[in-house]
Amino acid sequence: MFVPIINEKHWTLLVANMKTKRWDFMDSIPKATHKAIAPEVISHLYDDAKDAFEDDIRTWPIQAIPNLPAQDNNVDCGMFVCKYMKQVIQNNNIDWDIHKNWQSNMALFRAEFAYAIFCSTIR
Repeated sequence: MFVPIINEKHWTLLVANMKTKRWDFMDSIPKATHKAIAPEVISHLYDDAKDAFEDDIRTWPIQAIPNLPAQDNNVDCGMFVCKYMKQVIQNNNIDWDIHKNWQSNMALFRAEFAYAIFCSTIR
């Protein structure tokens, strides 16, 4: 389950791993203050949809994923969250080290993303 978070104009991503009962936290500008909002988001999610969960997801540990591709500006966090989601969907065991060049390819990623949205809406 993906839970994108926007806080103070910065996008981050929580991923619920239902098998391990753990939250993975992904941040393209890793800061403790960004991760600090995660428990509150999880608590609200649980309160709003507690009947959907077999467990109390508020008790699951939150692990910041190390070595993620990181941004070097203040505008690409949303695209990084989209790229994180795509990688998690496509791969079980991700070697994040091979994705370190995302920032240099961001213009291409934005164009691909826009094209995919445009093409999926014309039917």
